[in-house]
Amino acid sequence: MSGQSWLQQSIALFRKDVLAETRTRVAFGSMGVFSFASLLLISLAMVGLKGVLLQNSAGQAVPAWNNSGKMSLLWVLLCFAAFAGLSHSFVYEEETGTASTLKLHMMPQAVYAGKLMFNTAILLIVSLVITPLYMVMTGMDAGTIPMFLAVMLSGTGCLAAVATVVAALAARARSTGALFGAVGLPMLTVLLVLIMDAARQCYIRSEATVQYLRPITGIVCFGVLIVTLSAMLFHFIWED
Repeated sequence: MSGQSWLQQSIALFRKDVLAETRTRVAFGSMGVFSFASLLLISLAMVGLKGVLLQNSAGQAVPAWNNSGKMSLLWVLLCFAAFAGLSHSFVYEEETGTASTLKLHMMPQAVYAGKLMFNTAILLIVSLVITPLYMVMTGMDAGTIPMFLAVMLSGTGCLAAVATVVAALAARARSTGALFGAVGLPMLTVLLVLIMDAARQCYIRSEATVQYLRPITGIVCFGVLIVTLSAMLFHFIWED
């Protein structure tokens, strides 16, 4: 394996993680239980807001529980689900004793790329299941379909990038609880602000394409920044 390119090594690690997940179902189990429990609690908590109207700054009556707020809450749910399910990404290697083998036979960048691909795939699958259920249970509308899909795809990829590097830091510190949340909170806060800005744009009709591209560009640029810095610094996290 040491003679392979970093791409081949990362694909091999991705396949290994997929096989391990089909046997243990740790990530799917954690994210699934958290997500469905959160969906139920959100539905019960928001019953009282259905049909409630508020006055905006222009004096118009608007729903208190609008589509933009629903989508923002969906992303809060997905963020916490990702942190609940993906925190074990590198801890699993430490617990099973495969971390030393990976260090000997794989380049650090290949390990990071393989874990990033696996976490992105897991998060995409969970999002594909949770989002339609959330839309049915809360009555959320998709708004502008291309913009909605762009927000979901770019946000999922960026969230997976944040969760991957934070999971690596937490695993090296032998912690998946408080440290995972503490280290990830600053990055997660920036990501949520960007996603909520894009979520509002899904429900604003505009003829100017730039109005749709601006928030998506912000999410993509933040994701590229996280991935680039993580790839550059990952060998310090992984080998120390």
